[in-house]
Amino acid sequence: MNFIYSICAAFSMFSALPAPQVPWEREKIRYMLVALPLVGLVIGGAEWLWFLFRSWLSFGPVLHGVGMTLIPLLLTGGIHLDGFMDTVDALKSHAAPEKKRAILKDPHAGAFAIIGLAAYLLLWFGLCVELPWSGRTLVLMGLLHVMSRSLSAVSGTLLPVRPGEGTLNVFHQAADKKVAVLAVGWVVLSAAAMVAVWPLVGGVMALGAVVTLLLVRCMASTQFEGMSGDIAGFQLQTAELVMLGLMLLMERILAL
Repeated sequence: MNFIYSICAAFSMFSALPAPQVPWEREKIRYMLVALPLVGLVIGGAEWLWFLFRSWLSFGPVLHGVGMTLIPLLLTGGIHLDGFMDTVDALKSHAAPEKKRAILKDPHAGAFAIIGLAAYLLLWFGLCVELPWSGRTLVLMGLLHVMSRSLSAVSGTLLPVRPGEGTLNVFHQAADKKVAVLAVGWVVLSAAAMVAVWPLVGGVMALGAVVTLLLVRCMASTQFEGMSGDIAGFQLQTAELVMLGLMLLMERILAL
């Protein structure tokens, strides 16, 4: 029953989809992070439906790219992009770690946050327009959202979190060894599925996502003296962009 509560809490927290409100009790949110990849599955399913809809009405690649850009944003409510924007703003301040952490907590969006958001969405849209869409690229796109959230689950359960860093610290404290094993299981399952769909491309994408996780954790340690929820959002969004870019790059290399 607690896992059902955790699923509801995950969709309530990390998506804009209607979900029952769950009391924030340790046992009821214990599996919240390992339920996060399920949100990725829903996003992938919505993108598949959009592909079928646009194919039926013969929409061109530009409108298709718009849909593939907006769907993750609409279904998540932009919660992870908010962390991405805050982190970009803090990094561009070139201030001391304490000042950077203060910028993360500032509810106002600075100029660099807006520029970072615009650049991110433009790059995502461009990659979606350029990518030749087929059954396996669509499946990889869905798995991309699952992999990024699986790595976030690993990051939030197994890797150190700066004490007192808001909700991420709550999730970290609620997790135990069983939750950590499930989080790693999600990563292994996601990577295996990506390799099964398109061996070389899927493998490179999965590797790119793991490397992104390690680099962001290193950045968090040196620039912020620890991980936080906003940096976790930055990690998720960056991993997704890296995987999408690698999918296009590998597709073009293999087509040569």
